[in-house]
Amino acid sequence: MIFLTHHFQNHAMFEKLTAEEILEKFQERKSILKNISALPKLDKFYISFLSKYQGLEITPDILIFDYEEALKENKYLTNNYPTISNKLWMVGRTGQGDEWFLDKERNTIYFYDHNLGEYVNEAQFLNLGISFLSFLQMAYLYQSLEDLLDENEMLDESEQHNFITIINSIAPNLYERYPFKYW
Repeated sequence: MIFLTHHFQNHAMFEKLTAEEILEKFQERKSILKNISALPKLDKFYISFLSKYQGLEITPDILIFDYEEALKENKYLTNNYPTISNKLWMVGRTGQGDEWFLDKERNTIYFYDHNLGEYVNEAQFLNLGISFLSFLQMAYLYQSLEDLLDENEMLDESEQHNFITIINSIAPNLYERYPFKYW
């Protein structure tokens, strides 16, 4: 009973991580990339991530590419979907094959549902309206939620409300825009 009480107290303590706390979670590349001229002008935090860190899976729905994978995927995009590649840069994918993009002008994260098939136009993409850093903050909050749910813990209504509130503190209505629902 003591374990359950203690565990429950940790239950709904979702914390939004700072940029420094996020960087501490990343695994550094064997060597930092000095020449990143192959990259378009993108979000500074994202460029820094690619040049210094390895790719990673934060949740099954958020896998971030490393530098080499990002170049490979975006070269494919450029060769096969030039209209989309002019506007968007692929930063990762989900375990189901959906994809995450960074808008090259606005530096905001977009989601693409692979069930839509071929990329036809920008209207198919869901704009989350957040920066890469905010995307990572959101991802680590969802990781905390998934960890709790993996322990077969149910969140009561107030804990769900707390989670939604902290997600929406990143950007208004972000929880509602996020393409995967938990309850």
